[in-house]
Amino acid sequence: MKKILVIEDDADICEMLVDYLIGDGYEITTYEDGISVGADIDIADYALVLVDLMLPKISGFEVIKKIREISTIPIIIITAKNSDHDKARGLALGADDYVTKPFSIVELSSRIKANIRRVTMYDAQTLEENVIQLRDLQIDLSAHIVKRGTDFIDLTRTEFDILVYLSQNRNRALSKENIYQKIWKEPYYGNENVLNTHMNRLRNKLRNGDIEYIKTIWRIGYKIMED
Repeated sequence: MKKILVIEDDADICEMLVDYLIGDGYEITTYEDGISVGADIDIADYALVLVDLMLPKISGFEVIKKIREISTIPIIIITAKNSDHDKARGLALGADDYVTKPFSIVELSSRIKANIRRVTMYDAQTLEENVIQLRDLQIDLSAHIVKRGTDFIDLTRTEFDILVYLSQNRNRALSKENIYQKIWKEPYYGNENVLNTHMNRLRNKLRNGDIEYIKTIWRIGYKIMED
């Protein structure tokens, strides 16, 4: 049984999440604030984290930062409606996806399954190439690391997955819909904020002086150039 960590201070929302997700077959651990999620928690025991951004004591942003220091576990943020800045900031810190309040529990359940499935499928996948060489980058698929020479480039799991997919389709223009469906394993409904935020962070991390690795194809999507 897969375990989900829920960090949410609204008792009614927390109760709804617990009842529904237990019915979906998950084991749920809940905390009402980020401070309580202490060193006794082994994040490796969990398949996914749900975290509200507006938490007492410390914010959900700080919780995401702390988790990302030790784990690439999928993180879905729960945030107030119309707070695009908060969504972008949460994604920039390493969250994989988000839902806005009030949210559909059915939609959230779908996103949970998609994110867990993506990680499970990727980890179980046997890849013909162990290392992809992209210009001055070495992308190690088995170790999930990216290096430029002896320097490691710190990517989140989602950023790494996007880079691998683009690199395996070098010189091909991939639509945003194609990329989103491949990485998030769910239909694309114009969720540009999620994809664009991850893509911008990935671009900035890869940039080496004037060298740009990812090219935007106007009204289509993105592609990685061989040289």
